[in-house]
Amino acid sequence: MSNEKKENIMANIRKIISVLFVVSIYTGVLFAQYHYYDNELQGGYQDTYSQQGQQGEAAQYGYGVQLSSIPQNAQNFIKQHFSNIEVTFIERDWDDIEVYLENGTQIDFFPNGDWKEVKSYANMPSTILPPNIMNTVKKTYPNAAIIQIEKQFTIFEIKLNNMMELYVDNNGQLLGQKWDD
Repeated sequence: MSNEKKENIMANIRKIISVLFVVSIYTGVLFAQYHYYDNELQGGYQDTYSQQGQQGEAAQYGYGVQLSSIPQNAQNFIKQHFSNIEVTFIERDWDDIEVYLENGTQIDFFPNGDWKEVKSYANMPSTILPPNIMNTVKKTYPNAAIIQIEKQFTIFEIKLNNMMELYVDNNGQLLGQKWDD
């Protein structure tokens, strides 16, 4: 067999493999959409990552988990600080729980339900921070709004809408500040 015929055969095999690859991708996408909408018609999203807990309660992992499946202290935090804002999406994995609210706020929780970070470009509730820390922030930059709070052991990293980051300890003492990069 000549080299030209071998090259033609190889080119045809590459084309067939490419077509099969594209067809498999489209088939997978169509199946995923069908599966999602079929489950939605039967009463909502069925989380394929659900695992049964010891007391019969479902501990859900993955995308689109239910609010009732996250720890109670995380649910209480949302109710206490964001009671009038609807939860739109929850993502849960082994490292953290991410809760998204309809106003664009994102709250990250540790797996045990303790909050670790809140990001919001809407009105951040002043009740999230202890009063002594909130007083330090307001005294340092009275006209700035808080857009992000990250809790790191006994230190709070607080980002403001004026591009400043403040580092405040549990006692409300300003440890440092820098321009947000």
